[in-house]
Amino acid sequence: MKKLSYLLLLFFSLSLVSCSSDDSSGTNEEELYLRFTVDGTNYNFDPETITSLSRLIEGNQENNSIFTRISLWMPVTPVVGSHSITDDLPNDDNIDTLYNADFWLGDVTYTATTGTFEVTEFNNEYIKGTFSFTGEDENGNTKTISNGTFRAYR
Repeated sequence: MKKLSYLLLLFFSLSLVSCSSDDSSGTNEEELYLRFTVDGTNYNFDPETITSLSRLIEGNQENNSIFTRISLWMPVTPVVGSHSITDDLPNDDNIDTLYNADFWLGDVTYTATTGTFEVTEFNNEYIKGTFSFTGEDENGNTKTISNGTFRAYR
């Protein structure tokens, strides 16, 4: 009977140790995301990363038959810190320091003219940061992209 008591105590102890707490903070450190707001509408995309002469983090989706895309351009090896977003075109002199962005809504593209891009983490696996910018289309109409956050594969 004493052995049975020990076994029950052992199983009970193991069950307590193996239970995990439910963390309802809503943030999974392994989660990939690309989130931002435009005109009061919140967007949440699964990011894709493409690297060639520059690093591109991009997200897109179709909602109510309207294609939406955001593109965040940066150097292949971005620097942790705050950077100005400009509408400068890449060239040999700025390819390692240039941060650009654009937002597509339907068939209209809003190219960032001003804004801020902050890289908060860049390691062997991920890049993480924030962004906000004002984009302008070919007719001079503007959209403001705010509350931008991302975590993507490097």
